[in-house]
Amino acid sequence: MRFLPVLILMGLAAPAIAQSPPPNRQESRAWVRAQFARSDLNRDGVLSRGEVTQAVNRHYGRLSTGRSRIMTNMWFNRLDGNRSNSISRSEALGAADEFWGRFDRNRDGRIGPRERPAAEAFLRNPAR
Repeated sequence: MRFLPVLILMGLAAPAIAQSPPPNRQESRAWVRAQFARSDLNRDGVLSRGEVTQAVNRHYGRLSTGRSRIMTNMWFNRLDGNRSNSISRSEALGAADEFWGRFDRNRDGRIGPRERPAAEAFLRNPAR
């Protein structure tokens, strides 16, 4: 489930997306790229822990230090595959692709009516 933090990344600008899957794989990837760029404050092409913490706080409002740390650590535990202590755009996009691989069962590039209930249930409760 390394794609869970990408769902949070996808929701950084619009919390509603965290309850409904993106319309198609291509738009999902474009959304992740845009939110990644928004969160990459120093424009070095990777997200540092500090940038992720700021993005988490921007999305969720003011969090306690402990809660913010938990969310930031979740990002890194799930997305930083090469353990570089930063999240690259390719790592974030790879996690988005995992989401689509899991829920786009017929591989048509969309979450269709039969696939939507499972995707929406996951987005409501990603810990399952």
